[in-house]
Formats: sequence, structure tokens, C-alpha cells
Amino acid sequence: MEEFYLYGMSVDGIQGFIFKTNKLREIVGASKIIASLNNDESIKFEGAQDILRAAGRYTGIFTDRSKIEAVVLNTPKKIMQKAYGISISQAVVRFDGEFDTKTPEEQSELLDKLACKLKIQRNKPTIPLDISINLTQLYNRTSRAAVAIDKDEYIDKASEQKRKEGGSIEIDELGNSKNKIAIIHADGNNLGNIIRKLSTAKERREFSSKLNTSIKEAYRKSKDVFKEKNKIEAMILDGDDMSVICDADVALEFTYNFLKHFEQETQEFLKSFNTHHTLEKITACAGIAFCNVKFPFHYAVNLADSLCSAAKSHAKKLDKDQAPSCLMFHNIKNSNFENWNKIVEDELTLVNNEAEKIRFDFGPYYLDRQYQASIGDFLQLVHMYRDDELSPISNLRNWIGELKNANYSATLLKRINHAQESKNKAKNNERNKLLQALHEELSNESLIIKDEITHVSKTPIYDVLQILSVLGEKR
Repeated sequence: MEEFYLYGMSVDGIQGFIFKTNKLREIVGASKIIASLNNDESIKFEGAQDILRAAGRYTGIFTDRSKIEAVVLNTPKKIMQKAYGISISQAVVRFDGEFDTKTPEEQSELLDKLACKLKIQRNKPTIPLDISINLTQLYNRTSRAAVAIDKDEYIDKASEQKRKEGGSIEIDELGNSKNKIAIIHADGNNLGNIIRKLSTAKERREFSSKLNTSIKEAYRKSKDVFKEKNKIEAMILDGDDMSVICDADVALEFTYNFLKHFEQETQEFLKSFNTHHTLEKITACAGIAFCNVKFPFHYAVNLADSLCSAAKSHAKKLDKDQAPSCLMFHNIKNSNFENWNKIVEDELTLVNNEAEKIRFDFGPYYLDRQYQASIGDFLQLVHMYRDDELSPISNLRNWIGELKNANYSATLLKRINHAQESKNKAKNNERNKLLQALHEELSNESLIIKDEITHVSKTPIYDVLQILSVLGEKR
């Protein structure tokens, strides 16, 4: 029986390669370099039947042993020379009989074996191409060997490549009037379940291509809503992954639009694959980390990723087969950043004098209000508090500060509502309706509810305060 070889290659350390610096020019340049690997004609997998080809990943089937040996030998050097600082993992699984004639279960088993081997390879150290001796001038930001001078600064090979591709924009230019930016990370749900059920290499290849087109189109449509498009820059835009840096003023609305458009775009192309699954669309979850323009960039990226994971976890508890689209966000105020769980424990959890635990992270906020609090309703509530000159927001800030004392905070809330009723009854009623739209048990008089999933008491007011604190001047 004829032997076949299932080959897999992955570019490792992509996030480190892209987010190693706080210079937007280098971040955008690194992103472009990774994206260009997909269409680089000098990187060939000659003799292979493609299954998946995306920026940073490749899977294919070889029948000629000599050709796969040549690919394994030459590919890492070609790619690493185009993106100094990354490493390459490769793996091969030998099997008998054609891949397309095997059952979906057999195909999945082969792909799982390949994934396992790739995981093992990632744990093996790679010697960098720009390794240096002590006599070499180093770039002080990376401690790598300097190869060029840019604006009187010695820089290494990776930085030179990134700056060449990245243009001239810097992070400071994206900040709003409060010097606030947002890092957004979004990731698709249930992709693995769909891909495993595709029965041929051709279908997997088409699915990968259409998914890539969908995420780019969703990004474009979401960005086109805003007049200042230059305030939004994509860092990763591939497959079902999106990472964006933008002006804090547009972050929440941009993400809301992206989740909507991503569902719409995937709904169109999934129709051609409907014999293999029951999904009508692909959903996504997102995390938004707000921070100052000078905040260490990699911490904000890690937080956005953690928030996205937390949103996914919550969504899967609602529907494990079709996790609904949702988002979570947080404004980083403490320079002593560790991780999301630590932030929840230290900043977002309070125990009052009646031993009641109250959480200030009200999210996730969902695209569809049938699940829980919706993004659209939350945005309306924020605009209501922001645009109303008689808004009780400063008093509600005091109320948050007094929640440790249950009796006093309840009395304070009654005073706030009485004052608002006297100032403008119509506006007060409108706020009440928006709160009830967010959750049926919320109202001006009752700002704390019990989460149906976690069974923990929580309030949306802290989230409203967070967004208002990062928004710049009205334009």
C-alpha cells in the first residue's frame, strides 16, 4: 500500500514577535510580516496537497519522501530569515491509504497525532539566527545583536524588518484626549468542532480561506463606521483571531460592530458546508483592555486575551455547542499588574458587613439580549449617564465606595433616587427603563442582582463608571 505523509508546520512565538515592543510602528510591521508569510512565493511546499495554509500555520499531505525531507530541511531557515525572532515547529505523521478516503474520525485521529507532535516540538529550544558574542553592539531594548542604525539608535535585525513594514504611526497618536487606548482580542467559538467534521482536504482548504476572508471583511465593515479610521490598527487578523489597538473612545462600539459583522459574514459562507454541522453562523468572544498609552503593552495584550477567555468560559456555560458572542472589558488602573483572576480578587470583589460578596465585573455583555445583559443595552445606558447634565454618576461613585456598609449604601441610594426624581422625573424613568433592559431585576432602586451562572451578586454601575472614566471629550 502506498505511503503518505501528513506534514504540519507552525510559526511559534508570534505574539512575542508582534508585541515585544511598545512601538506601534514595530507592532504593525511585525503583524504585516506574519500575514505576508501566507502569500510568500519563496516559501513553497512543493509536492504537497494543501489542507490548511494560513499565516503562521500549514498542513499538507506528501506522497514523495524526498520532497518532504527537502521541505523539513529548508523551510525553517527561509521563514526565520524573513522574521527574525520567531521559531518554527515541524512534525510528520506517516499513514497508509489516501487521506480523503478515510472516515472523518480517522482523519481527526491523524490530525490529532500531528497536533500532539507539534506540541512536543514547541517545547524544544530553537537557536536564534541573530545569536551574538559579547563583542557585538546590542540593541538595548531586546539585547539582540545590532545590525543597523535608525535615528541614531542601534537596532537589531527583527526591529529593522518591523520598522521597514510598519510605516510611521506610533501608539501616542492613537490615544484619546485622556491618552487612553484599548487593546481588543477576539476569538471564534466552536471552530474545532466544524473543522473536524469536514471530510476532505479541499473542504478544509476552502473553509480556511473563507473564514479568513470573513474576519477581514468584518474588520473592514466595523472600522468603516468611524470617521477617524486611522485611530484603529489591526495587529492580528487571521482565521478566527483578531487583535486590534485603537482609541479608547471607539473600542466598545467597534467590538460590538465586529461581533455582529463576523456572525453575518460567517453565516453566508457556512451555507456551503451545512451538510457537516448544524451551526448557522460562527460566533466569537472578545476581551477589551483599556490602558494609558505609556502602559507596558504586553501586559495589556495578556489582559485582553484573559478577558476573552473569561467571556468564552461564561458563554459556554450558557450553550456549549453554540457559545453566543459576548465581550468583557477592564480599565487598567494599577501598574502592579499580574493577571485577570488577581484583578477580580483585589479590585472587583467586595464583602459587605452582612457577609454578602459583591462583584463589580457585571459582564460578559452579549450580542443577543436573550442570553444576558446585552452590549447594545449597555452602550445606551452609558450614553444616557454621559449625556444627561443632571446625571447622578458622581453620587453613584460615592455609592460604590459605601457598599461595604449594606444599610448605609441602601439609604444613600434612596437619597440619590429621591433627588433625581425631584430634578427630572422623565430622565429618571428613562434610566430606569434602560437598567431594566440590561436585566429585568435592575432598576434605579435595585442596582445589585444575582448572576444566573455564577450565583454571585453583581452591579453594572462600576462598569459604567469604568467606561465613562476612559472616554475622552465629546466630539
